[in-house]
Amino acid sequence: MIFFFSPLPLSLSQFFTLLLSHQHAAAAWSWGVAVVDSKYNSKQQHLFQIEFSDMVSKIFVLLCLPSIAASLSLPSPGTGSSKIRAISLDVTGTLVATREPVIKSYHDAALWAQLPDPPTQDEMKKGFKIAFKERSLESPCYGGVEGIAGREWWRETVARVLHHAKPDVKVSEQDFDRYFRRVYQHFGSPAGYEVLDDAKNLLESKSASELLLGITSNTPTRHMESVLPMLDIHNHFKWFTCSQDVKYEKPSMEIFDASFEEAKFWLPDLKKDEVLHIGDSYAADYCGAKRFGFQALLLDRSDNPAVVAYQDWIEAPDYEGKSVEDVQLNTIKSLNEVVSMLSL
Repeated sequence: MIFFFSPLPLSLSQFFTLLLSHQHAAAAWSWGVAVVDSKYNSKQQHLFQIEFSDMVSKIFVLLCLPSIAASLSLPSPGTGSSKIRAISLDVTGTLVATREPVIKSYHDAALWAQLPDPPTQDEMKKGFKIAFKERSLESPCYGGVEGIAGREWWRETVARVLHHAKPDVKVSEQDFDRYFRRVYQHFGSPAGYEVLDDAKNLLESKSASELLLGITSNTPTRHMESVLPMLDIHNHFKWFTCSQDVKYEKPSMEIFDASFEEAKFWLPDLKKDEVLHIGDSYAADYCGAKRFGFQALLLDRSDNPAVVAYQDWIEAPDYEGKSVEDVQLNTIKSLNEVVSMLSL
């Protein structure tokens, strides 16, 4: 029987050799396993994959997570102590995601508002990508730098979405007002967002409840004041730092410094390397946090279609010890892995 990690085939013994390697533990886990022996039919292969995946999960927790935990100053078995005293979390893509694709919501609102010749979803997708980047660069932090209200920032952004989606179609102010209100209401309602399952597990875990939890996010103030309370997860956190409030975005040093200062209100003697930041952006979350002096985990959400990276123009800053191996070692696929690490 042979297993493979795309693109190189590995025997079972070679797989466990790779899995046990400290250097490649994270890579071994993230690449996945598939059965390719032709003597098994598809149903047998599927059953074996389930059983084998469960076995690998247990081995990973026992053998690999202590290595990652050690790199983060998290406790390994028998130590009984941890340097991590606080966890900083990103919001969108890490804790929550939209219940349906953003583009579908925009398109459905256009149909509901009976816009003349409404854009298709493909046209809307093109328009949103252009408009969001334009507005983010000319008026950063959802209007925070410019000093305008978040609703005003989104109103102009949504108008540009329609313009870039269908440049030749003119929408009256009355039609646009009806459309924009529908869009803005949707993302301020329970239909807009949901808490991701592994995020719920982390927030409700005993280990996490014993640490100081906070938010460091490139999101509008509305997420802090409305979305998190609406989803009933705000009480898990002691501090809330968002880009619109502080007028700086991750990976800037300023937003992490603002977050650190808020955390120190609760733990005055807190040190930078006692804070673990977790987020789904390599540039903004992982590299930004590491450069500031926090410990960090990169949450790989590439397998989750509900999570879309919109700020793909952000450049990753350098930090001391930056390497491919460092990133691989500190990349996780689920927040459930954090729960396991904290429980070691």
